[in-house]
Amino acid sequence: MTILNIQSLGVTLGDPLFTDLTFTISKGCRIGLVAANGRGKSTLMGCLAGTFEQTSGDITRARGLRVGHVTQNVPSGDLEKTIYQMVLDALPQEQADYESWRVDVVLDDLKVPYPLQQKPLQELSGGWQRTTNAGPAISN
Repeated sequence: MTILNIQSLGVTLGDPLFTDLTFTISKGCRIGLVAANGRGKSTLMGCLAGTFEQTSGDITRARGLRVGHVTQNVPSGDLEKTIYQMVLDALPQEQADYESWRVDVVLDDLKVPYPLQQKPLQELSGGWQRTTNAGPAISN
């Protein structure tokens, strides 16, 4: 089942950052995004999450799909929160109140060990902090 379809996506910020990007993400896919600094990885994630407007192309999301996005670096005010709390905070308030089980599903799908879910981010390695805070959490 396709959850995201990207067609001819492009972003220009003075000069083109990326152009004619086309791909599909299906349910259950795991994707790695690798490029040099300044090549548009965070911008692409912002486009997928709907927090950054692309210059060209189309992004089609599956019906009912919610894409959550957090910034690349952990804001200092969030360092005392746990991974569990960060994911819970990404849910709309009405879902967080009644559907917090979704956090367990997402963290299980990401294979985050339970003890790490309960530690404050400031106690985690930089790698775990970036994993927790680097990209979209997609749920359908």
